[in-house]
Amino acid sequence: MPSPSRPTVVDLAYGQVRVGGRSADVRALLEAVDAATVVVAGLRQYAHQAWQAQWAGLGLPDHGPDGPVPIVLGHPSTWGRLRVSALSRSVADLGVPVSLLPRAVLIARSHSDGAMQRCAVVETTHLPSVMADPARPRRTSWDVTRLRRTAAGWEIEASDVLEPDADDIAARTEEVVDDSVEAVFVDGTVPEEIARAADIVSLHALAGRVVPVDGGLIRRYGWRSGRADSPAGHGAAAAIPVDDGEGEGRTTRWIPVAGAVAVVIALVAAGVGFLQRDSGDAASDRTATVGRTSLSVPADWRQSELGAAPGRDGPSRTVFADPDTGRRILLVQSDVRSDSTLASVATSLGNRIRQRGDDVVTEFSPSTRFMGRDVISYREAPASGSAIRWYVLVADGTQVSVGCQSGNAGESVDAECARAVSTVQIAR
Repeated sequence: MPSPSRPTVVDLAYGQVRVGGRSADVRALLEAVDAATVVVAGLRQYAHQAWQAQWAGLGLPDHGPDGPVPIVLGHPSTWGRLRVSALSRSVADLGVPVSLLPRAVLIARSHSDGAMQRCAVVETTHLPSVMADPARPRRTSWDVTRLRRTAAGWEIEASDVLEPDADDIAARTEEVVDDSVEAVFVDGTVPEEIARAADIVSLHALAGRVVPVDGGLIRRYGWRSGRADSPAGHGAAAAIPVDDGEGEGRTTRWIPVAGAVAVVIALVAAGVGFLQRDSGDAASDRTATVGRTSLSVPADWRQSELGAAPGRDGPSRTVFADPDTGRRILLVQSDVRSDSTLASVATSLGNRIRQRGDDVVTEFSPSTRFMGRDVISYREAPASGSAIRWYVLVADGTQVSVGCQSGNAGESVDAECARAVSTVQIAR
């Protein structure tokens, strides 16, 4: 059961509720949100009574060592007070504090790190569903919620709608997902629609990071307020080992990076800072070539070779560091099978992450659009230190991972990270 200091997160999502090992299908109740009564098992009852039955079936509230555990309940982001009222009545007698929040807030809480200030959530599925009229076909639309971090935590700043088939979709996307949005999280029930939304936002908006929502992260971290004084969040810290099918010896080759580099990942998207750099800034970059990989890094950053782990399959590890602030760009190169693809490496990485069975690696995305590149992305968190984010590319039998670490006092590495990832070239 959850710790008494960590509320139970109940994400209504799109009808499939999971709490620990328990589950419930509440889609019918979500669809009937505008009705005063619903029919359950042949019996008509008030909506709040139907919800109360669901909470009882899920065994809520959970109990910890010190008694019942508070609940954070996430409902569809577009619902107003009237639609939430039945939920509010249904939890009144649970005997624990219950926070009812739009899902977009839970997504921002669980998918961002301490450095992020603004993000957007795109939800491609509507609940209740939009009624179809064959005589007047309705164009596809996606709900967009922009959020900002305040002293009280994540709050909704504005809501809007994108119509992907509209003639002005490029201009509308730029307007809705404005330049200050650092990351966009895309959610829904249809994978193809999620991918389409991610592609359109990546193409027309400046947000450097566009990733699908991970429901598991919402359930694990949606309780976090996002306040500056809240408990430290999860992050990422060094490259993950890949099992490429050629034996046990190739499954451990990245792990030494965490101890050797002692870094952590920040999630902040890098596109805005990079695109706002002027030509004078670009002139201060240099092209660094390490092994088969080249990329652009600041000309005055120190380059250090950490060497390869023993054995022919050890990765090569290089660090580019700002001598003034300690900001870092990490480059890790590993040999993989000649027929390896981004998808096959993502599968191996995902398997290794599951095998770890801990919270060190989070926000794993097997397919992400970042600065116009198809990459694998994830975050890791070592026991100490500041944070790192990783972007993984695969080509011609080589796996290249670029890690980005902020400075000793939190100085941003966003622009340098974006430039490095966007310029990676892997020679044949």
